[in-house]
Amino acid sequence: MYKVKVNKNYNGLLSVRDYDCVKGIHNGGLAIVHKNKVVLEVDPKSLKHALSSNRNKLLKSKFPPYKDYKLVDFRYSKEENNDTQATLL
Repeated sequence: MYKVKVNKNYNGLLSVRDYDCVKGIHNGGLAIVHKNKVVLEVDPKSLKHALSSNRNKLLKSKFPPYKDYKLVDFRYSKEENNDTQATLL
């Protein structure tokens, strides 16, 4: 399981870069960490679906190596954290 840290929870959305999702597919899933707690675990099948249905625009990193990426949004709320998986956008 590949872990990625997310600092901002914007209106219940956790945004992860697409290349982190690809790493999660290869490592058996993605664990999203927010405020030092794993708040969401996404299996590889759901990651593939999220990547294929992603409609966000291409962004360019401000820091070297200036990698291009898209943000993949996952819906999360504190009520859904009671041992249930959150839904994908």
